[in-house]
Amino acid sequence: MPSNEGNQANRDRKLVSGPSLVHSFTRFINKSDRCADIIWIDYEGKRVTYTTDLRPGEFFDVNTFVGHPWIFRDSLARDKLTVRCKEVYFPTPWNGDWPPQRTTINIGIPVYTLRERCLQVIRQLVPRSQYDLLEIPKTLKFELEEEDDEIIIS
Repeated sequence: MPSNEGNQANRDRKLVSGPSLVHSFTRFINKSDRCADIIWIDYEGKRVTYTTDLRPGEFFDVNTFVGHPWIFRDSLARDKLTVRCKEVYFPTPWNGDWPPQRTTINIGIPVYTLRERCLQVIRQLVPRSQYDLLEIPKTLKFELEEEDDEIIIS
């Protein structure tokens, strides 16, 4: 049976930006069908939103550094979005060419579990004030209330 120790270690490690002088020039392109928020994780692990409501097909250029993690969220539903099938993007180093060529990073929708997708649909269709009226187990009502914002570093 596979061990979850590696995943637990990743969850316990706080996601923060590290000190770096290595530049990275990145272009995030929203390839999903949802509006996206682009969020940098600062040196204390706090989220700094760089742009909101990046529409499908639009791009956002950012000058960043290696060791500075970025995450992505659906602007309306707050669902996780991914790049390169991962939740966290760590910039690649600039190769030194002038003018700098941006690394293109496509933002997409992950493969959600059936449970996650069902909760997303309920959140879209049912006002938060009416969750208690749903005839579903209390554990699911609790999950509807909380935002799933755990970040897994892989």
